[in-house]
Amino acid sequence: MCAAVPTKTAPRDFGLIGFDHVDVRVKDRAKATRYFVDQLGMDVIGEGPDHTFLLFGDQVLGLRDAKEEGSLSGIDHIALRVAEWTGLRSRVGRARVTITGEKEREDSRSLYLRGPEGLRIELVWRPDPHQHHCSHPTPMPPPAPDEGEA
Repeated sequence: MCAAVPTKTAPRDFGLIGFDHVDVRVKDRAKATRYFVDQLGMDVIGEGPDHTFLLFGDQVLGLRDAKEEGSLSGIDHIALRVAEWTGLRSRVGRARVTITGEKEREDSRSLYLRGPEGLRIELVWRPDPHQHHCSHPTPMPPPAPDEGEA
């Protein structure tokens, strides 16, 4: 028997329209890139000293070097695309979501949020959502510590 579906909470209208990109940490970026290009047919659309961006359709997968010896592969952050930038910071603040950073680029604007269990979330707005100019020269800022953490 299925459990009852909980009552939906009040909507948080951040204007989410889908995923923009997902960045994952990998121990061997060259090997991971070959796999996604040769086996799955993705295209390399950008590279930097610590990352490679791959395109499939209009979605982007970012491969980032795992920072430390022995650090695990896994999700670095998820980026969710928003339809509207105007007022986003206010709407997020009213929802009591912790904003850890903000960045403006030539082709996009981003708010960085602290999600559950340390998940880093980027809300990104692009004037042309079909363009993804790999202009991230540096990784996302680390999340700010929770209030009261020692």
